[in-house]
Amino acid sequence: MNTLITDRGGEALPDVSSRRSRALLAGLALSCALPAGEILADEPLLAGSFDPQTLSQRGIDPELANMLLQAPRFGAGRHAVNLIVNGQRRGRVDVLFDGQGTLCFNRALLDAGNLVVPGDTGDTDCTGFLDAHPRTVIEQDPANLSLSLVVSTDALRPVEQDISGYQTGGFAGLLNYDLTGLYNEYGDDTSRFGSANTEVGFNAGDWIVRSRQVQTWQDSQSRTTHLDAYAQRTFAAQQAVLQAGQISLYNPVLAGTQITGAQVLTETALQEQNQGATIDGIANSPAQVEIRQNGTLIHSTVVPAGPFSLRDVRRLNNRSDVEVTVKETTGEERRFTVPAAMLGLGLPAPGYSVAAGRVRKIGDSDGAEPWVVSAGWNGAVHPQASLGAGLLVADAYRSAGLSLGWLPWQDSQFQFSAQAAQASRTDTEQGVQTDLSWSQRLSERWAVSTALSWRSLGYRDLDESTYSTYTHEQQRSRYRDQQSATASWSHPSLGAFSAGFSRSASYAGFSSSRALASWGTSFGNVSLSASAEWQVGGRQQSDDSLYLTVSVPLGESRRGRAWARNTGGEHRLGVGLSEQLNDQLSYRVGVERDSRDREVESSLGMSALPYYSQLDFNYTRSDGERASYQGGARGGVVVHGDGVTFSPYPVRDTFAVMSVGEMAGVKVNTPSGPVWTDWQGQAVVPQVSAYGRSPVEVQTRSLPRNADISNGLAVISAGRGAVDNVQFGVHLTRRALLNVTTDDGQPLPRGAAVSTADGEFITLVQEGSQVFLPDVLDTRPLWVKAPGQARCRLDFALPKNSDPDVYFETAPARCRQP
Repeated sequence: MNTLITDRGGEALPDVSSRRSRALLAGLALSCALPAGEILADEPLLAGSFDPQTLSQRGIDPELANMLLQAPRFGAGRHAVNLIVNGQRRGRVDVLFDGQGTLCFNRALLDAGNLVVPGDTGDTDCTGFLDAHPRTVIEQDPANLSLSLVVSTDALRPVEQDISGYQTGGFAGLLNYDLTGLYNEYGDDTSRFGSANTEVGFNAGDWIVRSRQVQTWQDSQSRTTHLDAYAQRTFAAQQAVLQAGQISLYNPVLAGTQITGAQVLTETALQEQNQGATIDGIANSPAQVEIRQNGTLIHSTVVPAGPFSLRDVRRLNNRSDVEVTVKETTGEERRFTVPAAMLGLGLPAPGYSVAAGRVRKIGDSDGAEPWVVSAGWNGAVHPQASLGAGLLVADAYRSAGLSLGWLPWQDSQFQFSAQAAQASRTDTEQGVQTDLSWSQRLSERWAVSTALSWRSLGYRDLDESTYSTYTHEQQRSRYRDQQSATASWSHPSLGAFSAGFSRSASYAGFSSSRALASWGTSFGNVSLSASAEWQVGGRQQSDDSLYLTVSVPLGESRRGRAWARNTGGEHRLGVGLSEQLNDQLSYRVGVERDSRDREVESSLGMSALPYYSQLDFNYTRSDGERASYQGGARGGVVVHGDGVTFSPYPVRDTFAVMSVGEMAGVKVNTPSGPVWTDWQGQAVVPQVSAYGRSPVEVQTRSLPRNADISNGLAVISAGRGAVDNVQFGVHLTRRALLNVTTDDGQPLPRGAAVSTADGEFITLVQEGSQVFLPDVLDTRPLWVKAPGQARCRLDFALPKNSDPDVYFETAPARCRQP
């Protein structure tokens, strides 16, 4: 890889090693034309020149040697390269080089690399950035079409909440579906069940309109339940979201309910911006910096020598320390730890909500539907404390509440809330409810948490107050207090263990307790896991269960599994096999034996992703003549201006439609998973992070062999509700291997240069008078020049239609004298 280092004035410094590399590369290129075993003398190579007489004797034009030796690393003009800035990929972009091979830092390059713009830099100003940041390191790799920049941290653009940079608008309709069916056979009896969870709606002008419903079939009976229908829009300048229709009432302190009305609340996606940490350090040389939290790599970059400041580092959580590793080019490694308190403990983002509407009952539930208004707020009152308050008023119902969040010390958090409610004017239907939770990380391996809840006999939330009938016995059966506690422990070799316990008691004197535990670890590629759940006390029927499993690899994508389980005193042993055949198909088989009834149950399952939907099928059969068939389909359909496009995943509130030319079957990686283009070359990016960055990358190996893509990576930045349109520029190319003869039927000499009429070098003639042309769609005339011979024009003809399954075609050619 060639390196160009600039001085403080931005001029290229002489680099002996770079000049040597250029001479060696030129020599390597020329050696391809020499007979095996014959090389040029070392001294001319190291001196940066060639002996013209020796080259002529070997059949190589000396002018070609000088051109290769003196040529810049990238030729003059525009080149599509893979841009890397401080070790981070920035996609494939077009960059400009002058006649001396100097990179032009114009506005297009600065925007693509997310670099600061010095002064009034425009498309014609190529030196302003280097003048402002003279420590910039430029690494060019023409062989791999790659350009790498290492810049100081102050040359990177700061993360700003600039809503003008997000895509807005767009129109598209959608349908999400989740279909399941179950058919059971038991002797002469059969039963059928089916369900369809659907969501229909559209996005238009940043408005999100949705309707959700559930349809079920039980044998010959059918039932439809409408869940909600609403319209929503984000007003980014105010960081607010408006929802109207059948919505879920949101209050940061009080329990909500389903209403028909409207509410305004804070856009949390905008509030979460700029919540990343800033980490400062010093590098003694150009170095790689890795940042880990809880042993997980969360950020990696490259910095030049000197002080650095890494901004907006997204952490896994806000309560664990961060470990920074600086790997110098000398091989030295330095580590230091940044306490979580120094990075900001990170309380919940502040926000508010205001709502008004009428309580809505779903399905066949009875009760009143009173009008209700609600308001709530939550915000930080101290770097380590947050406060929330809420108020809710309805017909014959009032409720108010407070919440407190406190970070008393490192790796610890308390949450406390209290709500008071009055459901009527009588004293028996009013009361309070309190909740308290605490979590603490005791060490790198241990963590504990606990929660307590209590409410008085007369406390009722809004939903309970709307019931038309609510007897005294029903009220006494409600819980009085609840307690829960969990603990977790992890070890690099022994795995991870967690356990939990919960208890609930009612005013009627009933209580129940439940405990659970789980453990899992891996030894090489072998995985072990165990889980247990049991009833500790109470009047409920015991359904204690224990599950043990071991999974071993049986190939690259095939795994075997054995398990033992005990549920309610029934023991079962089983073995199974699963395999992921490819991106679209996987299967699983298993056999299980019941120790009590001594029945053997076999199962077969398949999962398919046939480009445009997700399909599942499961079949189970036992010795007792019981059999069941289960099938399902999930996905989405998007209707847009260019047609109808199917998605194998449900489409969310913010999405995009992309096209890869008109090529079908091209694989594209999206945040939701891989998708494939349809017969029109289109596909759906089903989920885009609102007010964030969502990468979408074309898998170039899935392109036809005669296709070339200018930029295979796109980063989508869209506001909530937008429908973005992403187009990947793809063009067809044709490569040909020509068998060339002259007018008198003689072969061309090896090493002769092939160039255009204006002298642009294309390739060399290879052994056997063969010429490989990387792009015959470039119709400019080509000329062949051999030492001591007049140049001749290269003429050839190819079939009208190319073969997309071959990398290059072969054809005869004639080199004619002008």
